[in-house]
Amino acid sequence: MSESAVLPNTESAERVHHPYSPSSLQSLEACPCYASRSSDHVRTIIGTIAHKSTETRTDDNRLDDDDAAAVAECMDFYERRKQIMAGQVQPLTPAVHPAKPPQLTELLETYLEIDDCIFEDARSTTAGYVDRVIINHDKSYAELFDWKFGFWPIEVAENNLQGIAYALGLFRRYPTLQTAKFWFKQPLINDIQEAIFTRAQIPALYLRVQVVVAEAREARRLMKQNDWSKARPMVPACNFCANIGRCPKVTEFACKVGSKFFPLEIPESVTPSMVHSPENTVLGLRLAQVLAVWAKAFKTVITDRVIRRDAVPPDGYRLEVRADREIKDQTKYKQIALQYLTEQEYTDSMSISLGAVEKKISDKAPRGQKTAAVDEFKQALLDSGAVEKGAPYSFLKATSTKTNNKTEKE
Repeated sequence: MSESAVLPNTESAERVHHPYSPSSLQSLEACPCYASRSSDHVRTIIGTIAHKSTETRTDDNRLDDDDAAAVAECMDFYERRKQIMAGQVQPLTPAVHPAKPPQLTELLETYLEIDDCIFEDARSTTAGYVDRVIINHDKSYAELFDWKFGFWPIEVAENNLQGIAYALGLFRRYPTLQTAKFWFKQPLINDIQEAIFTRAQIPALYLRVQVVVAEAREARRLMKQNDWSKARPMVPACNFCANIGRCPKVTEFACKVGSKFFPLEIPESVTPSMVHSPENTVLGLRLAQVLAVWAKAFKTVITDRVIRRDAVPPDGYRLEVRADREIKDQTKYKQIALQYLTEQEYTDSMSISLGAVEKKISDKAPRGQKTAAVDEFKQALLDSGAVEKGAPYSFLKATSTKTNNKTEKE
């Protein structure tokens, strides 16, 4: 096989979705009752488009300039690692181009199973699609890559069950493989994680994955009987769990908060079973309301402390200032928008939101001019008086506390 050859995923066009996929293992280890939920969040959609762009190596005009740059950064990183493994370039040195570079094997979006166990709900303990893999000439060393296009920091690579599962799957597929280095690259927060796994670690790593999946299987069996004894409420697993609205353990936590801070609204004797019973629906709705009030008040107090410099932003958060915009002249707004969009594009986007109008303008603008086109549109709206900014407000936004001070190395 030539160095540039890439083995595509050999699965059918209809992708296999494992019920305990590698991407869910970290959350399942935190709470066996975790269930991922489908999301139409803008970052989820953009992440899917960005991943496809890395697969096809083609630009997608639906990505804004920053996301397109993130895709290019991932692929540049991948190409450099490939050159290093081929001996064409040493880390941080110019290319040397050997006369006959060693043959490399490249895998693209390949489905890796960690074992051949057969269960009622799945074939194998876990399995999933790794973004890219490079394997050296004698199949003894490999590098695996996973691109992350979100802003939520991931678990460190050496403890990341997604990377561990993919590494186990690759060890199984290539019996000669002795060492695997896994890379998680998250360009939008300037973070890169790496970890090395060896064949000698397989028993311990495999056992850890087996325990996580076995606990999750048992938890799902019990949940069908309305038994949530395996649930372990935890951040951030609960934030993204499809069961958050019906998990009694989460409700129990909410009851404690509600009865402590709003004793007149929520009695101390309130229980999850009371909240979830049909006859006490009003109690559950009242609990949801008071918790929303408490959460807003708590965030306001913490933000005020940071603004007054009585406290610094907590780890993983930064202070941001934003001002919402309000349309003051619909006719002017439409006139300016139609300088960028057709009548139909404007109508379709405006029926969704102001953000959708700006997204459509970004989509139509040439690569490299997307951000500038949206900024120009926003400024034209302000200059004409079509929109008006509201009073600015501050809030604490979750962000990554990690910094990328690493240099590329073997």
